[in-house]
Amino acid sequence: MTVVTTDENVPEVTSLDEIYSTVDQRARYQAITDTFVEKYGSEPEFMSRSPGRVNLIGEHIDYCFFSVLPMAIESDIVIAVRKSNSHLLRLINTDAEFSPSTVELSTAGDYVEIDKTNSDWASYFKCGHLVAHEYLNQVNPSSKIIPVGMDMVVDGTVPAASGLSSSAAFICAAALATLRVNGVSSISKRQLTSMAIVSERHLGVFSGGMDQSASVYGKPDHALYVQFMPKLKCTPFKFPSSSPPLSFVIANSLVHSNKHDTAPTNYNLRVVEVSLAAEVLAHKFEVEIPQDSGIGTGTLRGFLEAFFKKTEGAPPWDGEVVEGTRRLKKMAQLVREVFTKKDGYTKEEAAIELGISEQELYEKFLGKTPVRFEKLQIYARALHVYEEALRVLQYLTTMLHPPSDSASIFSSLGSLMDQSHSSLDSLFNSSCPELNTICKIARANGSAGSRVTGAGFGGCSVHLVPLDKAEQLKSALKEQYYKVQFPGLSDEQIEQALVVSKPGIGSLVYTGGRPL
Repeated sequence: MTVVTTDENVPEVTSLDEIYSTVDQRARYQAITDTFVEKYGSEPEFMSRSPGRVNLIGEHIDYCFFSVLPMAIESDIVIAVRKSNSHLLRLINTDAEFSPSTVELSTAGDYVEIDKTNSDWASYFKCGHLVAHEYLNQVNPSSKIIPVGMDMVVDGTVPAASGLSSSAAFICAAALATLRVNGVSSISKRQLTSMAIVSERHLGVFSGGMDQSASVYGKPDHALYVQFMPKLKCTPFKFPSSSPPLSFVIANSLVHSNKHDTAPTNYNLRVVEVSLAAEVLAHKFEVEIPQDSGIGTGTLRGFLEAFFKKTEGAPPWDGEVVEGTRRLKKMAQLVREVFTKKDGYTKEEAAIELGISEQELYEKFLGKTPVRFEKLQIYARALHVYEEALRVLQYLTTMLHPPSDSASIFSSLGSLMDQSHSSLDSLFNSSCPELNTICKIARANGSAGSRVTGAGFGGCSVHLVPLDKAEQLKSALKEQYYKVQFPGLSDEQIEQALVVSKPGIGSLVYTGGRPL
């Protein structure tokens, strides 16, 4: 098993064959270049590129600092770039749905301004530009960097709001493009990931880091075991051999859930609820926990560490599987015992649990980011996080030490994926009726395990399928889901919603020019 070292740099490649293995992308890159020439009068100097990702297991636990198991996919965001003598960022998207955008840069070196109330597509580029600008100032502390202007054409094959992390792919590509055009020809994968992780917070979205890590660190034919503590570490490993081979079908529900627009009731509310759960546990067991979450509060990982330090004098968990399994099982047991209101807590009840006033509750938790709720589901969210983190370890163990027969490989991995979906549906409430329907159809037509992937509330599902049953599953979904739910879709549109995924390479700079 190869460990990705922290000083490995984002690669620069000159051939498309180094990037793609399933679909010939030469015509696409020709079209991007043609558009660039048409709009700006010359060919781009380079292209930055970052892929989407699909998470195999470990959903909504990265922002609690628990490890996850995603893989990069070949669908990606590509940005063709040329340095400009103007003080402008000029953005053109090949998709007519996204209007051209021009951003004026400060001649004094101030950072680009980002409006948290506006989820315009160019705002995601601004996020990547801003964190790259911050990095430029960090490595040049003696002078205030004034970034150069940029002319760009953006092309994406990761569907927006699909749960395949188009926003993280775009931000990673944007940060990489900004660094490159401003003279940084070499950047470590760890550094690019670290800056990208915090970038979406400028839009008010408190992501945990899985999406960015998978996008940057992706490796062909490998999944990634992404650890966030004690430090960021991505370990790639190959899938176990089986007959027939394992494959993953990604099915887009075509239910769009923009993470920014729905954050108050969906994504950010979950961040608040798991933070509240951690603080309630810490209060109950009288331990201090680090205030290191995305909203400046404690995390469920922080409580785990503090609990075992107090009760056993144990050092922080280093990711070892057997010890992690023991600790996570204990955490799930404590959650079941401590939280008496399984149906949720009002603001008043949550404040009482913490021994603080409702005003203090608002200032520490509810006022950090806009949220809307009837009751705070801190029991259900905490139970999901600890049990999902445990499933990641069980999945990893099966991948690294697979059963001797192929049927057991599919059964073991598939069962964990099914359990994950059930938890996301009933405890985390991040599935939706359409995703549940897709998973039911898939399981009846060859899938060994099916689950919502990504933030959820719509978007995509992922299905573990023996390769010889992938087409059967796709056909069933076409007939029983897409043609029923969306009768106006063309065969081409349905085909685009279904992907037989192969793990792909991560972020890179392409300097091969116009492909032949």
